[in-house]
Amino acid sequence: MENDTLDSIAMTSTPTKDLDGAGGILTMGIISIPFCMGLIGLILAIITLTRSGKALSLYREYPHQYTEKSYKKVKAGRTCAIVSLSLLGATIILIFAIGGLA
Repeated sequence: MENDTLDSIAMTSTPTKDLDGAGGILTMGIISIPFCMGLIGLILAIITLTRSGKALSLYREYPHQYTEKSYKKVKAGRTCAIVSLSLLGATIILIFAIGGLA
């Protein structure tokens, strides 16, 4: 009975904690876009996807402990990393397509 009371108090209180590394995830995701054609962009995008996956799973497990703002930062950083990798992939495909024409 005591645990049920503590759980209900924890769920009704407002979250005050940010997800670990939310700002860093967003920053690395944004930086990976201008560098998407090189090794730096690839590395940053992969690190961003890895760290954001861990942060999102933590948020899904304990959503009442973390702020929605930090969740949105992680999602935005993940989106930027996916865009960066997509641009790199499209560039590689384009290079092979042009190389095949020559």
